[in-house]
Amino acid sequence: MTITNEYESILKKGTNAGPATDEMITEAEEQLSVRFPASYRHFLKQYGATMGVGFEIAGLFDSSDDSAPPMWRHVVKTSVQLGRVNQGHLPPTLVPISDDGCGTTFYIDSAQRSDETACSIVAFGPGVDGKVMANSFEEFVIRLANDRLEF
Repeated sequence: MTITNEYESILKKGTNAGPATDEMITEAEEQLSVRFPASYRHFLKQYGATMGVGFEIAGLFDSSDDSAPPMWRHVVKTSVQLGRVNQGHLPPTLVPISDDGCGTTFYIDSAQRSDETACSIVAFGPGVDGKVMANSFEEFVIRLANDRLEF
């Protein structure tokens, strides 16, 4: 199975928020002052956000209904909340997309590169300060879903 097929298979098995619009993505990028890597933009356009078995990927979805707690984490709200906690200790190019439930948060690095498809996923938490967990968003999703992240 190719990495693309395994990645798509994992996400299709999850509970997904539904596709985010180009307008939603642009607005989120403006609010966070970043440009999401192409692979994460594709994820947002295809799935919005995902709740899988034992993992979650924060994303974008219509969060206007406040009558019930959302099933997924909104990447902008999560970024703002963690930004208040981190108080400038992390680069603004890091966007939180997941966590391990034990205090470690995984960030997609949105820093501009010559290859817009490349991105790193880094971890910050107890005993983990900026460790690269994957060299692509797809690789991260596969490792996360299969419990193969190595700290």
